[in-house]
Amino acid sequence: MEKKLKNYIKEASELAEHPTEETRKYHLAMVQQFQHERLVHLVVTMFFALFTIIFFAIYIMLAINAPKGVWGQILTNGGGIISATLVIVLVFYIRHYYLLENGVQKLEEITKRFYKK
Repeated sequence: MEKKLKNYIKEASELAEHPTEETRKYHLAMVQQFQHERLVHLVVTMFFALFTIIFFAIYIMLAINAPKGVWGQILTNGGGIISATLVIVLVFYIRHYYLLENGVQKLEEITKRFYKK
């Protein structure tokens, strides 16, 4: 998606030099597509962040209240591994959403150039 967005930003900049009605419609359709993609990724990122917080809280509770012995260690270590994995994946989700957000904002600036007279 990152590559597709960057390529379209470059293409849209070129199209904005000499806009026609057809290129305006095409551009607006593409901007809508990227805005929809941004919205979906925002929702997914927020839910993923919520689940990360919930699993991290469960891990902390297990670390504090885990029973002694092998099963307590397994629960605590497993919770730590899951929490760490979720945090790492969340960082990549946030990076992806950040790139989408900035790309869509650039496209919105390019849209203004399509309608300058």
